Amino acid sequence: MILRVYYNAFAFPNTVMIKVSEVEKEVAYVNTLQRVSVMYDAQDNAIAYNINMALQVERDGYQEMSTSLLATLNEVLENDAQTTLSHDFTSYIVVGEVKSCVAHPDSDHLHVCEVDVNEETLQIVCGAANVCEGIKVVVAKVNAVMPSGLFIQAGKLRGIESSGMLCSAYELGLITEKKKGILILDTEAIVGNVFSKGEYTC
Repeated sequence: MILRVYYNAFAFPNTVMIKVSEVEKEVAYVNTLQRVSVMYDAQDNAIAYNINMALQVERDGYQEMSTSLLATLNEVLENDAQTTLSHDFTSYIVVGEVKSCVAHPDSDHLHVCEVDVNEETLQIVCGAANVCEGIKVVVAKVNAVMPSGLFIQAGKLRGIESSGMLCSAYELGLITEKKKGILILDTEAIVGNVFSKGEYTC
């Protein structure tokens, strides 16, 4: 299970929102239990939780999951709703190498790339002008959660399957202003390694 936690201390100082479902679903009904409101879909699956509590955070918006944050949330959930949540802490943002890059058959700017991430080769459709064969890149695989809270899913772009995303420095939270193009890594970067933005300086 991959949890996404959001908190806006300015607008909603006492509401922590937890998204459980990776796919956006419509809320069918809500069950409120003391400090916890549980949102369900039409199939009676819990898809989100709102917890009435305050958090000490560095910035509003998406909050990166940690063991301490999960423990804090589960303490309230267990006490008030008799449930706890688990989180997949696997990093799905890794170093990849573009093995091939061809023009999308139904687009004048998209490219269809075959990207080696060590244990598998992913087909990823990318619109960046600087993508090309042979470069080392940062790959957000399916199930990755970006610093913005964006959840990466498999899908199609103009009819072509795409399993992940090639990331820009902005999307990785390395810079605060958008710039065109994906981040190209040094040739020494090791394919398959987890990408750590703390080890990279733009």
